[in-house]
Amino acid sequence: MEEVSEKTAKRKLDLRDFGTVLAFLVLEVLAFIGFNLGHSFLLFAILSLVLAILLVAVTFRQIKKDGLTTYLFFLFPLVIFGILTALNGFNYYSIGAIGMANSIFVPIGLLGIGLSGFLTSYLKQFKIKYALLVTYCALGLFVLINLFITMIYYVPFYTIIYKNYYIFYNGKPSSVPIGEMAYMLYGFRFKEVSLTYWTLYPSILLTAVIPLFFIKFKENKKEFLIYAGLAFLAFISLLFTISKMTLITDAILVIGIALIIVGAKIKNSRSVLNVMMITLGIIFLVIILILFINAQTSWGFTSGIRNIISSNSMLNRLFNTNRYVSPIDTIFQDLFTTFKLFGCPVGGSFLDYPNGVPQILSNMWLFDNLMSSGLFGAVFFLAGLVIGIRRLFKYLNKGTDEDYIKYLITGLVLGFLVISMLLFDNYPLINSDNMAPFYTSAPLLICVFFLGYVFNHTLQLEPSKLDKELEEKAKKELEVEEVNEDEEISI
Repeated sequence: MEEVSEKTAKRKLDLRDFGTVLAFLVLEVLAFIGFNLGHSFLLFAILSLVLAILLVAVTFRQIKKDGLTTYLFFLFPLVIFGILTALNGFNYYSIGAIGMANSIFVPIGLLGIGLSGFLTSYLKQFKIKYALLVTYCALGLFVLINLFITMIYYVPFYTIIYKNYYIFYNGKPSSVPIGEMAYMLYGFRFKEVSLTYWTLYPSILLTAVIPLFFIKFKENKKEFLIYAGLAFLAFISLLFTISKMTLITDAILVIGIALIIVGAKIKNSRSVLNVMMITLGIIFLVIILILFINAQTSWGFTSGIRNIISSNSMLNRLFNTNRYVSPIDTIFQDLFTTFKLFGCPVGGSFLDYPNGVPQILSNMWLFDNLMSSGLFGAVFFLAGLVIGIRRLFKYLNKGTDEDYIKYLITGLVLGFLVISMLLFDNYPLINSDNMAPFYTSAPLLICVFFLGYVFNHTLQLEPSKLDKELEEKAKKELEVEEVNEDEEISI
């Protein structure tokens, strides 16, 4: 008995025993972020960093060096983007700046949540389907509260009924009409926000319809009913707040979801979808190039292209006379002058820019990143996304998870990036100049988490260096044996 007690006393604490607790903590952090608790990026960044440290301690022995090196090609550009964003003058100069204290946590949050997503694949107790359920349920609760409080103040379809009506505060009308605002749980209070920002969350939640085409109701009633309820909630939210400004983005999202489902159901359709994606990407790059050239008033050789565009009524309306292109033109004009390569200069002032910052922001993350982090930051961010999306398609084709999980993660990531590219407001609060930039949004952290999981999942499917060496050694031995057999036969 004494020997047994001595062995028990000498037994070292194995951190791997805490895998179940840590898997639960992962779900808790995802729930906080999905619910947008406190609307605090600083809180999410700290939680994700602590979680990443705990995951490193528990999964340290299981981490593959080859895989981690590959993953750094995705995570490193995002962290560099965060550092460039945190250090430029955009975040702590003039009205509405989010402040250096908060912005410095951007790279910390991206690093923490990225590592957390990557390392959770090493936890045997972690199940990706529960992570998706928790995330979508938290997001659904957030959307439900926002819809409920908005309907208390207004009525269904108020965006159409009260389109040109204004609310008066102390005898002064609101800055936007009733049809362009909604109520949201912002922080720990209900506040008036722009409809553009409000609609982003039910639009993301609408991707919950994807599992309904893969899960068989008789085999898994609970998950089917949960995702069906969440999809219905998203549809009702978008329907009750429908407007001209959100109708196009909702239609694009529905088309995107339909393409994902068609790609899953029809044989040999993935190659067709790949061609479509490449084609759309090329068209997108050509449009950006035209926008950039058309905005350059100081370059003599671009005058011919500008004249062609302005002389054609349709092209002129597309590239000049609409409210979306105007801020993009301003950003492109100042890209190599005022904003330079690193974004807003540290010694600058927003008052020096034409019309002030709110008018310059395009509400499209791709172009706003050019202003907030400069050309280098935007390129780093895009590089990280391209690497992550490439790995996402590899996961879609070769991943071992259930089909509905693979397509749901794909729909969530691509849906958020596309919708926020068209529908995002950096100044969401109606009566405040406080900013909520794209890189401090909770859905972005969720997407980085799942991309991290996707990376590790696909890397574990690939053979390690040791496996490759053993395989090559076995092949050589087999070749030697075959040669010896041939020699014996010839004799």
